Amino acid sequence: MLASLDRERSLALDLARSCGALALSYQTGGLLATRDKPNDEGPVTRADTEVNARILDALRRAFPDDDVIGEESSAAVTGASRCWYVDPIDGTTEFARGEDEWAVQIGLCIDGEPVLGVVHEAGAGRLAWGQCWRGELAGELLVGDQRVPLRTRDATLAGLRLVSSKSHASPKIREVMHALAIADDRNLRIGSMGVKMTAVARGVADLYVHATRGTKLWDVCAPHVVLLAAGGQVSDVRGQPLRYDPRHLGNDHGLLATQGSRHRDIVAALAPVVANWTWT
Repeated sequence: MLASLDRERSLALDLARSCGALALSYQTGGLLATRDKPNDEGPVTRADTEVNARILDALRRAFPDDDVIGEESSAAVTGASRCWYVDPIDGTTEFARGEDEWAVQIGLCIDGEPVLGVVHEAGAGRLAWGQCWRGELAGELLVGDQRVPLRTRDATLAGLRLVSSKSHASPKIREVMHALAIADDRNLRIGSMGVKMTAVARGVADLYVHATRGTKLWDVCAPHVVLLAAGGQVSDVRGQPLRYDPRHLGNDHGLLATQGSRHRDIVAALAPVVANWTWT
């Protein structure tokens, strides 16, 4: 029942709000201190590391038997049935540029299934949460003081609107656009994986394709649940379910997030293209 995750949802929402406000104060105050992480894993700022520490500390104190994994810290995995995945600032590149396409993301998996997700776009003034637990779906989009139902768009295959990466464009996206007959004016390019997936959950776009390796479970867990709550579907680009295993954090075959009703059709349309992709 939804009430059984009330405590988890309440804490995740409080943490996302408070840490989103903290990150925003660093961004607007110019207190970023950006540096590059090793192994070409992208930039990190003071806000990333501080928000990461605050969220992980709070979750571990509240739920000491759970595994908690954050992007900006190492963690021992105990094999607990419950595992939190935290991306303190998804879209650090955009965050460091002073843009608003970034999000604080907190997701919970139980027995390998994503059940709770909070995505707070503090710079844009939007907060979305989703819950998928024991057969019940619930979710909400908060824009300022307004509460807006999350709902995907029932698009036709001929009118799909794509959202793709602004900072990490892949030539494979051109192949996707050709396979689905998506014109340039129906390709919205924005930052942050969570922001893009939530754009599908809000009905602003109809699908998001991440055509390469490199994303991790903390990138996708929270927005995955938000999109499910809105009626969408998530898989890898082959149509296979994502594997939430804390011992293997990478998404090895990309990501496909859609508005739901056309997911199978989109997988089928992309299959000849995807079959030629390499994943090294």
